[in-house]
Amino acid sequence: MTEEEKTKKEAQNTEEQQEEQQEEEQEQQEPSPEETITQLQEEVELYKNKLQRSRADFENFKKRSEQEKQSFVKYANEGLILKILEAYEDLERALQVKEDKDLREGVELIYKKLTKILKDEGVEPINTEHQKFDPYKHEALLTENNDDYENNEIIEDLQKGYTLNSKVIRYSKVKVCKK
Repeated sequence: MTEEEKTKKEAQNTEEQQEEQQEEEQEQQEPSPEETITQLQEEVELYKNKLQRSRADFENFKKRSEQEKQSFVKYANEGLILKILEAYEDLERALQVKEDKDLREGVELIYKKLTKILKDEGVEPINTEHQKFDPYKHEALLTENNDDYENNEIIEDLQKGYTLNSKVIRYSKVKVCKK
C-alpha cells in the first residue's frame, strides 16, 4: 500500500467514524417514541393537576364570596337598626308617662325622630294629593265617579306609599275617580 492509499484509507475511516458519531448523537438527541409518549403523559398529568388546583381555588373563591355576601346581607341594616333603637326606647319611656299631655308630646317627638331617620336613609312618602293616577307609583283599590275630581285623579289615599332613593318600595293604595 502506498502512502497515498494509506492516507485515503485513514481519511475514509475518519469519515466513517465521524458519521457513526453523528448517528449516535442524533439517536441520543431524538428520543424514542416510547420516551416521547412518557414525556407527553407527564406533561398531561402536570397540566391536569394545575387545572384541578385552579378549579378547587375557584370553588373555594365562590364559597367564600357567597359567605361574605350572606354576612353582608345579614348585617346590612345594622346602622339603621341602631338609629331606630333610640326612637324605640323613647317610645317605651313615653308609654310609662301617666298624664295624657306629656304622652302626646313624647309620641310627637318620637314621630319627628323616626321621620328624620327615614328621610336621612332616603325614604320619602309618595305624594297622592290632587295627583293623576300613575300605575308605577299607585295601586287602585277603589274607583268612584266623583264630580269634584277629574277622570283618573286620585280621590283618597287609603295607604301611604314610599320610595327609597327614588325606587318605589311600597305602592300607594288609592281610590281613583272614574267617569
